[in-house]
Amino acid sequence: MHVKKIIYYFASTLLACISLSLPVHAQDIYPTKQIRMVMCCVGAIDAVARAIANEMSKELGQSVVVEPKPGAGGGIATNYVAKSKNDGYTILVGTNATHAANQSLYLDLPYDYIKDFSPIGGIGAGVMVLLVPATSPIHSVAELTARAKREPGKLTYGWAGTTPRIAMALYSQLAHIRLMEIPYKTNPQATTDLIGGQFDTMFADLNTSAPLVKAGKLRALAVSGPRRAQVLPDVPTMQEAGVANYSLTWWVGMWAPAGTPRSAVGRLNAALTKAIASERLAKLFRNTGADPMPMSPDDLMKFQIAENKKWAKIVKNAGITPQ
Repeated sequence: MHVKKIIYYFASTLLACISLSLPVHAQDIYPTKQIRMVMCCVGAIDAVARAIANEMSKELGQSVVVEPKPGAGGGIATNYVAKSKNDGYTILVGTNATHAANQSLYLDLPYDYIKDFSPIGGIGAGVMVLLVPATSPIHSVAELTARAKREPGKLTYGWAGTTPRIAMALYSQLAHIRLMEIPYKTNPQATTDLIGGQFDTMFADLNTSAPLVKAGKLRALAVSGPRRAQVLPDVPTMQEAGVANYSLTWWVGMWAPAGTPRSAVGRLNAALTKAIASERLAKLFRNTGADPMPMSPDDLMKFQIAENKKWAKIVKNAGITPQ
C-alpha cells in the first residue's frame, strides 16, 4: 500500500508539472512555420523589407517570405492583413500612408488603422527630395517660390503616391504659393516626364532620385527632413532653403492583425529590432537616405496616432477632397 501511495504521488506531481509547463511551451515554440510579410508598396521600401525578412528569418528560425500587394495607397495590402488570421503568421509592412495619411485621403477605407491591428514595431524613416529638370532655369527653392508667386497656378508639379503629394501640399501652405498638380500612377513614370521637362517640379524618394541627380539628369533643390541626407550632403533642407517650419518624412512600420498573441508580437518585435540594427540594414538605410526607427509596439501605436493628426492637418489645410 505504501508503494502505491508513492507511485500515485510521483504521477500526480509529474502531471501537474506537465500541465503548468504547457502554456509556456506553447509560447516558446512560436514560430513553427513560414511567416508571410505582406508589403504595401514596392520600390525602396520593398528592398528594405526583403533585407529585414532575411535577417528576421535567421533570428526566428523560420522563413519570412515577402509578398507585395501594392495599390490604393497601400490599402490593398493593409486591408488584406487586417482580415487575415491573427496567429502571427501574416504581418504587414505599412507606411505613413497606410497608418496616418490615408484616413484623411479616402472616404471609405475598408480597415481601421487602430482597431484592426496589433503594432509590432517601427522600421525606418526617410526624406523626400524636391526636384526640377536639369535644364530648368530654377536653381533654388527661393527661385521656385518667387516664380510661383509671380505666376500663381501656372507652374506644375507631378506626384505619384501619398507622401510626394503631401510634401508639395505642405510646401505650398508654408510658402503661400499655388501650383497645378499632375497626378501619376507610378513614380518612375512621373520621374521620366520630369526629366523630359513635361512639368516643372516634384518631390520624390531619395533612393530613386539621388542617382539621377548625380548623373546630371535632375537638379535637387532641397530635402524634406530636419537634416541633410548623407547621399546628397550638398543639398539643403527645406528649412535651410528658406521654408520655415518645414519638416516631413516618410516612415515604415510593421503590424499584425488585431488580437495576435502578445507572445508572438513580442518575438516579432525582438527579431525586427535586431534586424534593423544589423550592418546589412545600416548600409541599406544609408543608401536610401533613411534612418532606423526601432520602436516598441506601444510606442508605434502612440506614434501613428500623432502622425495621423499631423497628416490630417496638412490635408485639410491643402483643401484636398477625400475620395
